[in-house]
Amino acid sequence: MRIGLIAALRRSEEGALRAELPLAGRTVLAWQGALLQSLGVERVLCLTETSAASGAMLALQRTLERTGTAFHALKGFAALPALVRAEDDLIVIADGLVPEPVVVQALLSGGGGLARAVASLPADHPLAASHPEDFERIDATRCWAGVLAMRGAPVQQLADMPADADAISLLLRLALQAGTPIRDLSPREVVPESWLLADNAPSVAQAGAGLIARAALPVDGRAPGSWLAGMMARAIVVRGSTGAVPVAAGAALAAMLGGLLLAASGVGGAGLLLAGVGAFAAEVAWRIASLSRRLIGKGESAGSRARVDVAVDVAAALTGWFALAPWPDWQPLAALGPVVVGLARLVADGSGSGLSAAASDRTSLLLLLSLAAVTGFLPEMLACLSLGLLAALLLRRAED
Repeated sequence: MRIGLIAALRRSEEGALRAELPLAGRTVLAWQGALLQSLGVERVLCLTETSAASGAMLALQRTLERTGTAFHALKGFAALPALVRAEDDLIVIADGLVPEPVVVQALLSGGGGLARAVASLPADHPLAASHPEDFERIDATRCWAGVLAMRGAPVQQLADMPADADAISLLLRLALQAGTPIRDLSPREVVPESWLLADNAPSVAQAGAGLIARAALPVDGRAPGSWLAGMMARAIVVRGSTGAVPVAAGAALAAMLGGLLLAASGVGGAGLLLAGVGAFAAEVAWRIASLSRRLIGKGESAGSRARVDVAVDVAAALTGWFALAPWPDWQPLAALGPVVVGLARLVADGSGSGLSAAASDRTSLLLLLSLAAVTGFLPEMLACLSLGLLAALLLRRAED
């Protein structure tokens, strides 16, 4: 069995537990749990100050157990010899450390399995110099980098150690005594952006902002609705609001259905306005989900963007239809609603020009049509938009 060991014992400069500091919408503890899962652990052990699990630990336990990974919070290390068998592999991450997953995975990968190793950094590295109690000296020139993978057999020796000893430090010494290879990390791999020690709240907040900035998709100011949705999504992820994606998705569905019903009942302006709100909520939901996935290194969900766009465009086209011809009336002019949405979709699939960005912004389009409906110029506005979008397509084809 592959087992992970983390700790929530040491405190930041402000007095809070390092493991519970928020980093880009998740606690340090949650980041460590996700890293251990990516390394294939089947059980996560967490050393704590008290026997009662905190809210952060309970949240991590629920997250891990949903994917089949067991979690145990341990007061002291007395139970470790019973939980880690001699044939197990144990991966240890230092208290409050959030290392770059790609670096750790490369460090501990070998022959299709887990490579046992003690990660090290130069003794004169700024991290080792400023936090000698966290990055202990291994020899004259190297310090521990805060990550190791070892055999489970030496863990049995903890039963003979004093109960008030530092379990992580003991395990480091036991791993070295057992002949676990030392792998040196280059100074380029261990930088604040990729090897974060959560020793104070301001530095963690700054690191979290950097993580989100690097993971967020670019936003184009030429598409105001999408730009605002991107900004809102980033703010929500920074706050770590749980359940934001289903709430935003539910609001999008309710708003678009409500807009469709209002338009069908003859209140076209209000229907288009509500549909625009729904399109904005759908964009926010997608951007939150996308940013959350990118933060943990999962990348984009295949086809998610296309599914959202199709759903929003279908709702926008039907709302535009009924805004011109409420149910059960029939007017050929009502086809302008779907035509404009279809042409905007074709223009948005272009080469990333300013017009393409603007045409992809369904929120702004629906709000513009809502204003036109309220002022009584909806047919004229749809006709002008149709001609303009068609001209853009023809000009693009001529340029190609």
